[in-house]
Amino acid sequence: MRRLLATLVLLAVLAAGQVATLRWAAGARQALPLPEDHGYVLPGPLLRVVAGEFRGLAADFCFLQGLTAYGKLLESAGPSKPRDSDWQRVYRLLDAATDLDPYFFDPYYFGNAVLSRNPEMIPRINQLLEKGLEWRDWDWLLPFYLGFNHFYYLQDSGRAAEYLMLGAQRPDAMPLLATLAARLAYQENRTENAIVFLRGILSRTEDERTRELYQVRLEALEKIHYLEQAVLVYRQHYGEMPETLKALQEKGVISAIPEDPYGGTFYLDAGGSVKSTSELTYAKGGTSKEIPAN
Repeated sequence: MRRLLATLVLLAVLAAGQVATLRWAAGARQALPLPEDHGYVLPGPLLRVVAGEFRGLAADFCFLQGLTAYGKLLESAGPSKPRDSDWQRVYRLLDAATDLDPYFFDPYYFGNAVLSRNPEMIPRINQLLEKGLEWRDWDWLLPFYLGFNHFYYLQDSGRAAEYLMLGAQRPDAMPLLATLAARLAYQENRTENAIVFLRGILSRTEDERTRELYQVRLEALEKIHYLEQAVLVYRQHYGEMPETLKALQEKGVISAIPEDPYGGTFYLDAGGSVKSTSELTYAKGGTSKEIPAN
């Protein structure tokens, strides 16, 4: 009973002290106004120490602060362009939230959605997503976001394909992810990588419709790889690139030019890469593209 009474008295004293401290702080603020948002955020390692066992709660608080900071960014900017420091503050708060709780999905999602309004923040966004990629190793959305950022903003289809391949192998990933990854790899002349990837995906795919889509893509890529190898043999034997795929057949390197399962026509582009007029889709008009005669 005495211990309970002592605990209640201590809590009452602490509460009174907190109220007094808040009143003092409010008075000091009126006497000497301070900037409402100085932009400083404690480093993640220090935050983890300070938060102790309440890291989850602290992560929620940092995330809410990030939401508020973004709202203020939009409100204060008006017709003018937001300051770089405002964007950086939003990022630092989201980064702090994920330092405190790296499994916390919302800061990754929100950061990718809103910070991308400023293209200069893409490297920062990718840093944030890379952190989540390591901790949330079951989540296919994070590699999908990274793949999109590298493809759309950074114009790096090779890296985009790598992230999409990673995402496609994670549980419950949308089937389209594997198709996109293979197509980007094909566009970057990484046909062999795309083939190995699709074979692995097929081994884990049970849905018959999805398997059919993957099989057609795999068949097209295998034929492209076959022609790529033939081009390599031709170049090694004759010391130059063939002008068309028809030359491979005329010189006996291949017996015939295979048919594109998408209905297009395989050809050599200006750089010597094997491509198809279908661009590996069933889009109408895939065979009408002007190409060198084969």
